[in-house]
Amino acid sequence: MNRWSSIQKCTNKFCAFLAQVESLHPSGATEQDKIEKAKIMYKEIEKSNFTMEHCWCLLRHQQKWQQHISTLGTRRRPQGEAALDTVEENIEVFAERPLGKKTEKEMERKRKSMEGKESEISISLAKMTEDRATTMEERRNAQLKADEKSEKIFELKKKKFELEKKKFESKMMMLDLRGMNAMQQEYFHNIQVAIFENSKSHSGGRSNSPLTPYYVDI
Repeated sequence: MNRWSSIQKCTNKFCAFLAQVESLHPSGATEQDKIEKAKIMYKEIEKSNFTMEHCWCLLRHQQKWQQHISTLGTRRRPQGEAALDTVEENIEVFAERPLGKKTEKEMERKRKSMEGKESEISISLAKMTEDRATTMEERRNAQLKADEKSEKIFELKKKKFELEKKKFESKMMMLDLRGMNAMQQEYFHNIQVAIFENSKSHSGGRSNSPLTPYYVDI
């Protein structure tokens, strides 16, 4: 077997192993990781190391070589469950590879940062809830005070009105109608009668004379 045939045979087998690794789509694996897995499969199946990597690196990007590889199809893929088991085992080992110290420190830093942010958010929410409760309580107290003030003002105005009303009624009832003309007498007499009737209804009808004046101690 000439030199080229030997190179072609080895690289064809390696390409078949590499294609099988790529068909499994190992998560997170780089191109170099896939190449290393293919080399491990090559050694497991062929019982020897792949020594033509430098040749494969020169050939892999050549158009004629790519056409040659595409025509191989699945004919050159390694047969048997051993090959698949080897690939799956290697991929599993790759997936379970422990994280480096730098990566662990970075993840720990991010975790603590997230915990710190969550703590800040919790404190902020608690403060907002407390402030809202305080504001609502202050508003309720302010409204109660305003209502009490309005009620007091209303009572004062009511008392003042009642006092002014009694003064007016007392003045009307004490009015001497004899010096007035007939029209004036009738007008003020009607007012006196209305005052008297209103007073009688509130006092239970104890008064008898419609013209009996009443006095208010002011």
